[in-house]
Amino acid sequence: MILKLRDRQIDVTNRTAVMGILNVSDDSPIAFSRVGVEQARERAHELVAQGAAIIDVGAHSTATGARDLNATEEIERVVPVIEALAQDGLITSVDTWTPEVARAAAEAGVHLLNDVTGFVDDGMVAVARDFEIPGCIMHMRGDPKHHREVSQQYEDIEAEVRTDLVRRAQILKTQGVDVWLDPGFGFGRSAADNAALLRGVPALVEEGYPVLISASRKGFLAELMGESYGQQRDGLLEATIAFNSLAAYWGAHVVRVHDVAEVSDAVRVASAIRSGMAGVR
Repeated sequence: MILKLRDRQIDVTNRTAVMGILNVSDDSPIAFSRVGVEQARERAHELVAQGAAIIDVGAHSTATGARDLNATEEIERVVPVIEALAQDGLITSVDTWTPEVARAAAEAGVHLLNDVTGFVDDGMVAVARDFEIPGCIMHMRGDPKHHREVSQQYEDIEAEVRTDLVRRAQILKTQGVDVWLDPGFGFGRSAADNAALLRGVPALVEEGYPVLISASRKGFLAELMGESYGQQRDGLLEATIAFNSLAAYWGAHVVRVHDVAEVSDAVRVASAIRSGMAGVR
């Protein structure tokens, strides 16, 4: 598969690309990933040197209890960074669900709109269409930072999430938007449900859309290890590597992570094994 990002392309045929997280927020739950606007350019180049094909720039944390940013504050943080990285020839995405921010980022040269709300706002659709930028839609019940306030009960989470994402993608296609799919790991779901979503990656890939996995250092990984939610929040590197390696082996096109160097090495191994296995009869 070839990922088309405005004037750029990434070949993910039989391999998984890495998206590096660049947090220009001051309250991301992953403390080491936070960076000021002034230091963001240098950090981005470090992430690329470590193996990142895309730099995902975000300022508005989705963590429960994180503070709200208005559009002006968010723009002041993400746009200078995107402009600088665009000048340097880096491929960028913007992690936002606010149309004003998305439009400013598009004008600054961003290549992908990464919207955890799934482009439910017509303003986001308009930006993607006007600038011919692909959009990544994530599956989520409820609103950012408030997803724990709604029911997260599913009869068959893998099938329901896949069906909902594909239905939404088909609608957006008719509106002129190229779509990526993100099943939405975490966001109030149980450890068992997150595991089911991971096992469903091959079926999601079969739908024919680029699939992005975002599970880096999320609390449910601790639960999968039999620990309480949030325990070892800053110590989930090994779990993150394991989870993303499985996602890569099962065909995910992009993994979004904080620990680019470590995960890049791991997914290269997983991708090599997947590629070799594909030729075995």
